Amino acid sequence: MSKSVVPRKILIVEAVGFALVILFLWLNEFLDLPHKFLKARSTPVNTIESMFETAIVLVLAIVVVLITNRMIRRLHGANAEKARLFDVIAHDLRAPFTSLIGNTELLRKNYAELSDEERRSLSSGIFQAADKSQGLLENLLLWAQVKVDSTPPSPEGVDLYEMIDACLSQQRKLFGAKNISLINSAPRQTYVLAEPDAVRSVLRNLVSNAVKYSRPGGTVEVQAKPRGGKVRVSVVDSGVGMTKSDLKQVFQMATRLSTAGTAGETGSGLGLILARELVQRNGGKIRIRSEVDKGTTIAFTLPKTRIKGKAAKPKAKPASAAADSVTEQD
Repeated sequence: MSKSVVPRKILIVEAVGFALVILFLWLNEFLDLPHKFLKARSTPVNTIESMFETAIVLVLAIVVVLITNRMIRRLHGANAEKARLFDVIAHDLRAPFTSLIGNTELLRKNYAELSDEERRSLSSGIFQAADKSQGLLENLLLWAQVKVDSTPPSPEGVDLYEMIDACLSQQRKLFGAKNISLINSAPRQTYVLAEPDAVRSVLRNLVSNAVKYSRPGGTVEVQAKPRGGKVRVSVVDSGVGMTKSDLKQVFQMATRLSTAGTAGETGSGLGLILARELVQRNGGKIRIRSEVDKGTTIAFTLPKTRIKGKAAKPKAKPASAAADSVTEQD
């Protein structure tokens, strides 16, 4: 309700203000107010001049209304992002901590009575809850940093093969029960120019998302192919896929798409949004192609380099913001 009331009030005030300006112009034309009140020299009525002045005021009014609407939309977007952020903190971050505390308390109180299998199960649950909490907290901190930090990125040469391998190893520990094949198809010594933490976060979010929506026994493959001055990294799965409606809102913070995985896994819906922000910050683009029951391919590009580490120098200054992300459906 408040979203429609506030802009309407602003627009009414602007309309009344410009209407008064136009009214004053015509009153001055017909009543010759300077002559009447200030004893200035009388001037003849010139309707053509007044019509021209009115047109200028109307054009100015349209420009002001358009700028106002744009600022209002930005304000609503910022408020929606803030509301969703608090929603993530209030709900999504609480759930893994509840599981973590519950399993820890159960293990502490009944350690002697529990079998080895039950202890392993509880320990596994504790590890998964802790890792999920850490991942979500990192996402929240990175997302807030990207939104607040106005400093340019500090890229360096990152070995994609090594980073993908480390990411897949971590996912095997977390989702080993789903028996999903995780394949690193990236060529060795493939380097991109980006912030290492950003690349690590993007890969973790995209791979964990692919595993989450893959059926047990499925396959998730990470590919990397040089294309001109860029490297195109693709995370390909054969999972449940996404509908056209999901594709339209997958990168929207206001809707924050979050659905349960094939094994009932929950999420915050923040991973893909953060991935887009980080890819754009490092001068790349991200795309999604998906088809229901046939899988999803999420691909992003980053500037290519030949050297690993901080000695790497870009051929061109990476853009701080790239074009908007694109979603496609076969």
